[in-house]
Amino acid sequence: MAAPLPADPGPAPAVTKLRPPRSHGDPIARPRLDALLDAATRDHAVTLVSAPAGYGKTTALATWARSRSRDAAAEPTGRVAWVALDERDDEPRALVRLLVAAIATLDPRARAIGAEGEPDPALAALVNLLDAADGARVVVLDDLHALAREDTLDALRWLGDHAPPALRLVLATRVDPALPLARWRLQGALAELRADALRFDLDEARSLLASMGVALEPQVLGVLVARTEGWGAGLQLAALGLRGRQRGGLRDFVERFTGRDRHVLAYLTEEVLQRLDPATHDFLLMVSVLDAFDAATAAAVTGRHDAAELLTGLGRANLFLSRVGDASFRLHPFFRDLLRGRLDDLRPGLADALRARAARHQQGVAAAAQLAGGGAEDLSQRELEALRWLATGASNKAIARRMGLSPNTVKTHLRRLFDKLEVRSRTEAVARGRALDLL
Repeated sequence: MAAPLPADPGPAPAVTKLRPPRSHGDPIARPRLDALLDAATRDHAVTLVSAPAGYGKTTALATWARSRSRDAAAEPTGRVAWVALDERDDEPRALVRLLVAAIATLDPRARAIGAEGEPDPALAALVNLLDAADGARVVVLDDLHALAREDTLDALRWLGDHAPPALRLVLATRVDPALPLARWRLQGALAELRADALRFDLDEARSLLASMGVALEPQVLGVLVARTEGWGAGLQLAALGLRGRQRGGLRDFVERFTGRDRHVLAYLTEEVLQRLDPATHDFLLMVSVLDAFDAATAAAVTGRHDAAELLTGLGRANLFLSRVGDASFRLHPFFRDLLRGRLDDLRPGLADALRARAARHQQGVAAAAQLAGGGAEDLSQRELEALRWLATGASNKAIARRMGLSPNTVKTHLRRLFDKLEVRSRTEAVARGRALDLL
């Protein structure tokens, strides 16, 4: 739980932070997504709605929350409470004040809970109140990625761990939070709705475009949904370019619509690129030259020996990166188009050099796979990487540091490498590697 904090009554939360935002125009009906949210909040204490920017998390949850509140008008305990988070709420007392105020919109008894002092007693009082309640109280915490402090997330972690049956938490975020998701998943307490669930299908895309005054023939609509991969923001940005075009020009626009469209470029630059640290930005620029890649290829192309860890972090951050099978990754085509254009603008000619690195790496992998024909066993990716460091003249200690391994582990890799290459020294290993086109 959070460490003791000095008393701070703080202001009452703004009422607009405690109600779902209204969309411009009529909300798009998404009964498929509503059903998923109904099932998740019925059967699980915590529902994580996690996806990149522009997948419609807030809009879908706000529409669902309003519809469920209307349906449950005769039974207040069935309504959905809302909390809109921002960076100013990244403090335990501020978060607890919002939680108490949100529950109070569903259950007036919560107003008696003193949320102006230490957060722990207020959280305990809230749990005790809800433990005696009938029916479900659903609380949506929108933009959870605004919370980063350990003590703030610790308060939320405690609430998730001790949530009574009447409380259901819905966490909407661009970034997977530092909460015990794996444990909650194993306990059956966690439901997850990610980008795949939030993608617009054909019917939903048709309704979305119609709300913006755009109607497409079924075949053209199918092409647009396929190109955007159901990304809601992409569909809306396409609609901006489609408005006012003659019927014959609609198909041509859709077939040329990419991540380099000016509206897409502006959106992704503002919502994604400008929020990246320089190292992550450069890493993404370089891997964007690849249609699909594994961690070893990303390391070979970027020179980052922590590529596997970076990719894991980017996956948690929902940076338009998805898995292909068990070991490979791909960027969303629009994000990849944007990055490739940016790479060409910032570093002309580098894309070709990066593709050449990837080709050399793949040739080395293929050669390693053919080692059996030369009387040796296949080399692992780690052994192949160690061989490349040997070729630079690096010491065992330097190789260990660059590969993120212990010196003893490096010695084990080198011993196995020598056995497989049927050599006895570093010099012989490097010569053998070059003869096999591994270097």
